[in-house]
Amino acid sequence: MGQIKQKFLEMEEKLSGSEPSPAIEGGYLYIYKGDELLGIVSIPSPNLLAENYRDSMVVYDDIVTDSEGNEYSVEVTSSLYGIDWRIYEYPDDKDILNQIRVEVKYNEY
Repeated sequence: MGQIKQKFLEMEEKLSGSEPSPAIEGGYLYIYKGDELLGIVSIPSPNLLAENYRDSMVVYDDIVTDSEGNEYSVEVTSSLYGIDWRIYEYPDDKDILNQIRVEVKYNEY
């Protein structure tokens, strides 16, 4: 595998993730750059009345901005099988991207 493709895959893994537990009562995705909280993105509750995975999916998009004005577009998908999140638009600076980390916090039920 080429070096460019390897670096791209490493960045994609860092900028996306999943949790196996469904967000029955929703929750929040906390996005940090180093110690700076960039933003909090809502995790929607899945459609609990759905009969299959596809129909249980609820998608939420949001944009967060850091103190330097860089924007990060975030997508959170919630279903009966857990949540998936990804940061799909971000600054083209690997030093900034290496500082990004995400915490998932579910609402209690």
